[in-house]
Amino acid sequence: MADRNLADRLDITIEALLARGNATAALGDAELAPLARIAVDLRHVPSAAFKERLRAKLERRTTMSRAVTTIALREGFTTVTPYLRVPEPGIVDVLKQVFDAEETFSAVGDWGGLHREVRIGNSMLMIGEGGPARILPVRPAAFHVYVRDVDATFARALAAGLESLGAPEDRPYGERAGFLKDRFGNHWYVATAFGASHVPDGRRTVTPFLHVRDGAAFIDFLTRAFGAAEEMRHEAPPGTIRHASVRIGDSAVEMGEGEGVEPMPTAFYLYVGDADLLYEQAVAAGAKPIAPPADRPYGDRVGTVEDAIGNTWFIARPV
Repeated sequence: MADRNLADRLDITIEALLARGNATAALGDAELAPLARIAVDLRHVPSAAFKERLRAKLERRTTMSRAVTTIALREGFTTVTPYLRVPEPGIVDVLKQVFDAEETFSAVGDWGGLHREVRIGNSMLMIGEGGPARILPVRPAAFHVYVRDVDATFARALAAGLESLGAPEDRPYGERAGFLKDRFGNHWYVATAFGASHVPDGRRTVTPFLHVRDGAAFIDFLTRAFGAAEEMRHEAPPGTIRHASVRIGDSAVEMGEGEGVEPMPTAFYLYVGDADLLYEQAVAAGAKPIAPPADRPYGDRVGTVEDAIGNTWFIARPV
């Protein structure tokens, strides 16, 4: 059965389950097994209408998975890349001084400013520098950055002119962390994880962090729009998300709600397998359409949307 596409394999498995047949082969299929287990758990539900809804839901999930998955990307890139906008030069020099960032690309962007790309550890960051606002306004963002020695990095950051928002301390969530703000207003949550590696399992050097007012609603949007999977949620008090993490493709996005902390909408470059499908899905999930998918001169097919809290998503497929 493995030589069939996933949608066909799923259909055969559901038919077997509903007929009380043998569908154990599905459990040996790495792609199909998670969906088959859901169907097994619910196969005794008597409602035919429910079974049809179940089939449709699983098929939508399968289609979403294929649409998000990207076969080939530029070196170093993952599904989600933060896109930072600053009004003038200076941020790249700071990133080099503080995080040993390496600039990998620079060119005049579509808006007349400078488009720059830098690598920090094993993560990429896009930067729009100067130029008119147009689609993407200048605004600060927040990032969770893992480093080998948080105290040494924090000291370099202060020497580079960053402002302390909280000195490094051992935190109860498994890392030693300090908080900084650069002159453009961007927040850098610098941390060294406890354990064998300074970067926790499943994380990369840089993870975007969003300050939100209604984390539950935003997670629901990401799930419906981009097939996000919730990894972790910490509520304190119940109903208030202090820290949550979702995974989109092979990338994580963190978020939290906090008293006195204003939302910090930012931008993301989202590399996917089907930009047209994900654009339509995001709009159907409530995103505001900004620009429909089109082939761009730099080699990607890109559509742009804005979510309800102001984040801009460049939904891209390598051409």
